[in-house]
Amino acid sequence: MRWSYYFKHWFTTVVLGSMIFMFLNDSTVPFSSSSFEWFLIYILFSAAFSFPTFTILAVIFQYFDDIEVDLKTAKAVLISLTSLGVVLTQLIMTNDISFVISFSYSIAAIISGMLFKLRRKVNQEDIPNQSKITQNED
Repeated sequence: MRWSYYFKHWFTTVVLGSMIFMFLNDSTVPFSSSSFEWFLIYILFSAAFSFPTFTILAVIFQYFDDIEVDLKTAKAVLISLTSLGVVLTQLIMTNDISFVISFSYSIAAIISGMLFKLRRKVNQEDIPNQSKITQNED
């Protein structure tokens, strides 16, 4: 499987989840700062809190690639584990589950997971040799 799916899923989940969270939370900005600054702060904390979940997902992603799991099954499991990871990380870190945070990042994980296509890596052995180079001797 291509690792580009994994990194696109992670990046999009963090960014989209932060946007949904800001929208649902109706964040009022203290100290007359701009919303963009708060958005960057949310992204920073989201990336930090998502690191354990996506580290575990990287191991699972590599395992699925090694045993060649069906792509639809792998995608469904990765999306489900991302949503579960959001809830478990929040429970472990704060001993509480906020519906707004769980909903925001779980919806973002589902949307971003479905948005991108998961594809297999192309092996060089599987590609037929179409360009044969011949040298002309003068």
